[in-house]
Amino acid sequence: MFTSLSLPILTPLFVGAAAFVWVAGIRLSNTTDVLSSRFGLGEALGGLILLATVTNLPEIAITASASLSHNIGVAIGNILGGIAIQTVVLVVLDAFGVRVGDPLTYRAASLLLVLEGALVIGVLTVAIMGSQLPASLVF
Repeated sequence: MFTSLSLPILTPLFVGAAAFVWVAGIRLSNTTDVLSSRFGLGEALGGLILLATVTNLPEIAITASASLSHNIGVAIGNILGGIAIQTVVLVVLDAFGVRVGDPLTYRAASLLLVLEGALVIGVLTVAIMGSQLPASLVF
């Protein structure tokens, strides 16, 4: 449907969709704050349950549909790209954001976070190895 449209028509469509996603993200964040306070979940648990689930739905859909159509490259690229862009956003916010106190890396200093990061690296390594190594290789 969109392949036949020209760039001057697609650009306003993209900008409009981006604005819609921006507004929806703000409303989702506000709704998460309200639900967290009403159910007594706390900010971290509310964000984990609601925000993480909702923001990962598109990645889940893309990865699942790519896997079902046997397009492993798209599935792996989506997983790696999602993690990469989230990391870049955190780094930019940490470097250039409004800083009240210490940077995020100092405030979140915890062995648990190091272990979680190592687990993410391990899962991604296995996923990449599974798609890149020959099928004849057996461990």
